[in-house]
Amino acid sequence: MNNIYNKIIEHIKNTPVINTHSHHLPDSEFVNADLHFILSNSYANWLAAPPKRGDRAGAAEYINKHRCNSYFRWIIKSLEELYGLEMTADNYDLIDEKLTASHKDALYHLEILKNRCRFEKIVNERQPDPSSNLGHPDLFSPSFRCDCYFSGYLKTKPEPNGFFAYSTFEKNDIHTLSEYLDEVKKAISKKKNDGCKALKCAIAYERPLDFDEYNLSKAEKALNNESASEDEINAFGNIVMRTLCEAAAENGLPFQIHTGMGQLKDTNPIKLLKIIEENQNTKFQLLHGGFPWFSDTYALLHNYKNVWSDTCWIPYLSTSAAKDYIKSALEVSDAFRLTWGCDTWTSEDALGALFSMEHTLSLALSEMVIDGAFETEYAFYIADRIMYENGKQLFDL
Repeated sequence: MNNIYNKIIEHIKNTPVINTHSHHLPDSEFVNADLHFILSNSYANWLAAPPKRGDRAGAAEYINKHRCNSYFRWIIKSLEELYGLEMTADNYDLIDEKLTASHKDALYHLEILKNRCRFEKIVNERQPDPSSNLGHPDLFSPSFRCDCYFSGYLKTKPEPNGFFAYSTFEKNDIHTLSEYLDEVKKAISKKKNDGCKALKCAIAYERPLDFDEYNLSKAEKALNNESASEDEINAFGNIVMRTLCEAAAENGLPFQIHTGMGQLKDTNPIKLLKIIEENQNTKFQLLHGGFPWFSDTYALLHNYKNVWSDTCWIPYLSTSAAKDYIKSALEVSDAFRLTWGCDTWTSEDALGALFSMEHTLSLALSEMVIDGAFETEYAFYIADRIMYENGKQLFDL
């Protein structure tokens, strides 16, 4: 297996990458970046806040406590590769100094993305500045996050990142649900003309992914109503979700939907079954495999050819689970409907995410070769599809 794994990972590491999901920060955020900033804006920060420079005891505890964690494992590998030192308590400050010196070059973070990560294009979603290409259109293609339209039942209510639905509308005085939905569709068409390559919905952090009920009169009661009930607000969101699916199809845009981790209450992918069935012309790109509800995604991939799976975040969440996910997803679908994105905010974390996927994908494909599923040459083909061709095709890059 080691020989096959080594052949596959060597092939992958020489392949350009289409990164299908990212949250990369603008240039200005990297000015004066240090190790504390990078770790604080990484998934490792979900474990604990990083120690400050000079806190050797804190660094030792931080490293020893979290070495087993997938987030930590891969960003540490990234930092060690980039700055040439093993991550130990003794070296913590030295890595900090090297990283800080490197970021004195304002465009160093882009050099990592282009040269170390081999990213040819990045589908990037940034709030509260949706549809921004960060001033680098050669690298970044924006995805338009549409969560604001669920909050827009009140003109003065932003979505959690501070973005207002009405800021995208031509018409500011809206009295009916029909008028509101028309403005949503016009705004999405404009975002496409501005260069957006996808729609994105991360409402799983705010509510369940159950959009089955279709009740126009109940949804209408939520509009402009500060006393709207939770039931009426949910009905409003259900109608908005259907409108987003329609707009995605009408504009030829893939619809990226966050599944799985979030509020964890009814955010498993199978909750989207009716929406997927009703919108056969919409290309649904389900993010994160629905972790931890992988079986839901397998079933949707198997039954619906308008469903894609983005493996973003899965190798970072659990490297071992991600290996099995890739194998099963390939077995129930085909070579054309899996993609990968780093799903990170910084370049160091993006490289860590890439390392995790390269390792995971190589493990999965080498096991399938050993199992007799296909030959090594076809494993190369699948790797090229997942890391490059599928994303380029799906997002028309």
